[in-house]
Amino acid sequence: MAANYGISLRVLPVPDIAEIINKLLNEKRAGKASGGSVDAIWINGENFRTARQARLLWGPFADFLPNIRFYDDRIRQRDFGTPIEGFEAPWKRAQFVFAFDSARFPVPPDTMERLRQWILAHPGRFTYVAPPDFTGSAFLRHLLIHFGGAADERIYRHAAAQTIAWLNGVKPYLWKRGETYPQSPRDLDRLFANNEVDFTMSYGPYFAVQRIRRGEFPSSTRTFLLRGGTIGNYSFLAIPFNASSVPAALVLINDLLSFERQLEMSRVLGDPFPQHPGRLTVEQRAAIEAIPRGPAGLPEAVLASHYLPEPDAVYIDRLEEEWMEKVLRQ
Repeated sequence: MAANYGISLRVLPVPDIAEIINKLLNEKRAGKASGGSVDAIWINGENFRTARQARLLWGPFADFLPNIRFYDDRIRQRDFGTPIEGFEAPWKRAQFVFAFDSARFPVPPDTMERLRQWILAHPGRFTYVAPPDFTGSAFLRHLLIHFGGAADERIYRHAAAQTIAWLNGVKPYLWKRGETYPQSPRDLDRLFANNEVDFTMSYGPYFAVQRIRRGEFPSSTRTFLLRGGTIGNYSFLAIPFNASSVPAALVLINDLLSFERQLEMSRVLGDPFPQHPGRLTVEQRAAIEAIPRGPAGLPEAVLASHYLPEPDAVYIDRLEEEWMEKVLRQ
């Protein structure tokens, strides 16, 4: 950024973006309308909903960015059910995948009913990350969608009850008899790598490719999707209401949305490519297709054809609370 635009960029790592949202809430309550400590934030889902409700974001701005043209208009409409209205710009794409070792068994269960039967037939060989970790919560949301989703309150109540019943039904057959759960995706990956469980899972569809390259997973690891699809989402970039340098934030965000930056992230980090192929040139599409994924990675077209949108953020909070009350503490 410094070489190309004369902008000095300082990255502030935080374990949870909710910390930044709370910081902005405190600054707004204190009347700090300018000179804020953060100029751009990586955000989506529940945090975006909170930020919009509290008027913590500057904008609208996204539709004025030149590089927004590479992104599908549909993903710029809603974020976990919350209207975007130009207050954040799409940046990264994620989609949930399961991973298994094809040397242990060749065909994985590709529906929630088949997974339930598999768990009952293989006690101790399956577990999931404890919610509210994002990956663990996403596993619950797949069950919620399987049982009808959360289009409204009535549908949610029915689907949530079925989800809790499914989870309690398999609980005694989980790793450690369901008395404890991995606390992070890294913990679950470790159990899988050590052959303590037969599945792991991630929101990064090419995570297994990266783990194999680093020697953490066996080369026979493969990823798969549920037959009915898996949840995917986009994460976004936004500008706080009191950003110190809005012009610099706009330049930064537009640069991060560029084809070149996204291609680099796909090559180096293994991220799925987030831009719409119909918005790209033949040469650009060829560059994406040339990215080596290996046999553990699913084709982009397969991921796209199995993409399911996230439920409304309000129901995500409730489902996590129900899991803690009705599954974890039982």
